[in-house]
Order: sequence, then C-alpha cells, then structure tokens
Amino acid sequence: MKVNLSATGFWRINNIVGKYTGDLYLNEDEGGILLYIRIPNSGSIMSYLELPLEIPFITGTTINGAEMTLVNCSRISTNSRVGSEEIFGYKAHFMFNGVNFNEEEDIKFSKMTICIPGIIQWGDVSNYVRPDLDKKEDSLIDLKIVEPVEIYSNETYSISYYLTFSDPFHLMKEEITLKQTPHLIIEAQSIQTIEWFMKTANQMKRLIEIAVGIPLNYGEMTVESPEVYYEFEDDEKHIRPLEVFHSYKHDVSIKNSTKRLIKHDYLFSLSELRQANFSQWQEVATIMEPLIELYIDSLYNQDLSVSRHFLSMVQALETYHSRRIAYSIHDFKKRVEKLLEVRPEPFRKQDREFLLDGCKGFVILRSRLADLLLTDYRFIFHTGEFKLLEFPQIITNTRNYYTHYNQKLENKALKGEELIIAFHILRNILEFYLLKELGFKEDFIHERTRERITPIMTSNDIRKADKRKNHQ
Repeated sequence: MKVNLSATGFWRINNIVGKYTGDLYLNEDEGGILLYIRIPNSGSIMSYLELPLEIPFITGTTINGAEMTLVNCSRISTNSRVGSEEIFGYKAHFMFNGVNFNEEEDIKFSKMTICIPGIIQWGDVSNYVRPDLDKKEDSLIDLKIVEPVEIYSNETYSISYYLTFSDPFHLMKEEITLKQTPHLIIEAQSIQTIEWFMKTANQMKRLIEIAVGIPLNYGEMTVESPEVYYEFEDDEKHIRPLEVFHSYKHDVSIKNSTKRLIKHDYLFSLSELRQANFSQWQEVATIMEPLIELYIDSLYNQDLSVSRHFLSMVQALETYHSRRIAYSIHDFKKRVEKLLEVRPEPFRKQDREFLLDGCKGFVILRSRLADLLLTDYRFIFHTGEFKLLEFPQIITNTRNYYTHYNQKLENKALKGEELIIAFHILRNILEFYLLKELGFKEDFIHERTRERITPIMTSNDIRKADKRKNHQ
C-alpha cells in the first residue's frame, strides 16, 4: 500500500506533557494512516521501548495549525540513524480531523454515519426518480429526497439506512454527474467508543453481505459528539461532525459493486429485512459467529477451489446444527423422539434409522445433515438428481474424501458439476436456516428458498439437455 506525506507537525502521546516532531502519511483510498515520530539523538541508540509499542491515542497539530487525533496506534517500525535521530513508526486505526482530545475517555460519540458502497439495489430506494410525464413533459429526472429508513431501534441505539445525493450547483457545464451514496446511520442513546460503533456497523454489514451475496467495504465516515460543536455569538451550540479516516477501507476490493442486482441475487432486501425480527438475530449472532464466518469467507474468497467452498458449507451446516439444534448425542436422541411424534406410526422406524443410524457416542455428520434436511417435516428441499434420503450420506462421503483423502471413498465422492450442484444445495439449506434465525415468517422463508435454488436447477437441466442432444 502506497502512502503519501500529508502533514508535518507536533505530536503528543496520550496527551502527556512533551511533544515530538513527526510526519503523517495517508492513503485515503485504502485506509492507510501512518505516523513517523522523529526524536533528535546525537548519542547512543535509544531503547526500543523509548516509546510504547501500543498507544491509545496521539494528538497532533500541523505546522499550519490543523488539529487531529490518531486512535489505536501500534508500532510498525523502529529506525535508528546513528548520530542524527530515532524514528518510531506507528499505524493508526482511526484519525479524527479537526480536534485534539484531552483524555482517552473523551473519545466517545453519539452518532456515526458510515458509507457502504454497492448496496443501493439492496436498499431499493432512490433520491432520483422518474417524473410524471403528464405533468413534466420536458423533464427526464426528478429529485425526491428520501428520509432515513429505520432498520432497527431499541433503548440503546438505532440503525438507519440513508442515501446522500449530489445536487449540482453549476449547471452551465458540458457534463453533469448525479451521484447517490448509501450510508448506515448509527445513533446511540448514550455516548460510546469508536470501537462500539464499529462493532455495531460490522454486525450490520455482515448481515447485508449475507443478503446480497457479495463482500462489502466501508467508505467515508463521520462521527458526532455532544462535546464537539460550533458556538456562535448568541451562544447557540451546533454539533460539529468530525471526518474520520479509518483503516477498514482495505478489507476487500469490490469489482462488481455497480452490477445491478436482480431478485434472485439477494436473500432479502432492506424492505424485507424490516419484516424480520432483528432483535432475535442479535440474541443468536454471537453463537452463530463461526458459521457466519464460514459463509462470509466463501463470499470473500471467490478464487478458492469448488472443493474448498463445498467443505466450508458442510462445516457451516454442521456447526449450525451443533450450536442451535443439538450438541450432544443425548440431546439429539431426545429431539428425534419428539420429532417422530408428529409422524404416522408406519414411518417412525424408517425415520429413526435415517436420523440415528451410525450415531454411537456422538452425533455424526450424516445425522446432522439428515435432521437439517427434514426441517421438522415442514419443508422439502429440492435436491435435484440426488435422492433425498441418500443425500446426507453422499455429502458425508464426499466431505471425508476431500478432508482425509480416503481413496476408498473416491468412487463415492462428488466431483465436477455434481460437486458444484451439491454446494449450491447445501448453501440453499444454510440460507433457509439463516432466514429462520432472522425471524422471517415461514411462508417467506419457504418461498425465498425455492426461488434461490430454481435458477441453479434450471441451469443444470439446460446442461443435461445439451449433453443429451450432443450424444444423439
């Protein structure tokens, strides 16, 4: 990552008495914030620990008088120029423009506005609209300012979706650009640290990533504090938003952020999310963190082999069943017996074997997959040419082959197109349960699950028909 010299000034560590000369380097596009503190030294080399390795905050004033505060600073380099100076390099997570905080506990805020590019289609609202041509025959576009759309609120904080927009002031130009940018607005009832806001934003960003099926990044950020304000002659105070440079921009590069999403491209939209039970999701999000990591990791690493994506999805489903349905063999057996109560007597023996066969001291993968596939007998997944009752064992054999490279299972393991189809079926199953955990209504879950798998199966049918035609 390339950084450019942004400013030279004087810096205080944790606002302790004494200041250092230093150079600030920034890369706004990738979130690079580097500070090199220079200490004149004509004697012997200074101790490596002359300055702390980790510094909560550093305040600075440039030679032009601009103020700034760097937060969460970590040492990245130490360089001694014998007889001249010592240079201590630090990388910061955040930089607040226009303010010097006095104490670490002062670095707290009541509101954050953070851009997430590439989610306008998910939000499904626009400031620019088609005008009523009956009333405005000479107009091609109109402006209808969208108010923030509340996603969730409780007694602690609220999250809203908001679009900023450009409104060109100078119209006598050959080219006029209109731009609208999606943001999350997080407002806290009491002041919170920047880390608290980022944790809340990350939780929401992950949820949107699950919805749209692509990795997302952060753009510009501003924060507000009741203690940072403009004061005019009449003593009236107006909150002064602080521009924030941050290191979270480099998480991922989005190649297709401008690609138009269609209905089958996302699991749910913003308007649909508002119908879910967001508080229910928050209660289980921590428990489900490992499987969410696996799901998101598959999105971020598109260049992985099909077998790696397949293995991640299997592990995610196994983790979900263990954490949310039945961990121990004792709990699983109790669940099976309760589950079978709704089944007609002639089917119970077969279903019990389907669920429990092979389980001794622990719940095996095949049984966990079988249980997830049955969905409490309330939904039937489309498994294509794979027979429903055989699918869990096929997936288990394939997982064991790719994980342990058991050559005895090679002929039973899926490969090529079959492996790709199996991956999509497994993801379809996982998404069913993600929607369930989000508190969507059953009808919506069933309909969306069928919609999500239909294009995959249609594509598979076309390929098979083409193969048959070529062999005639």
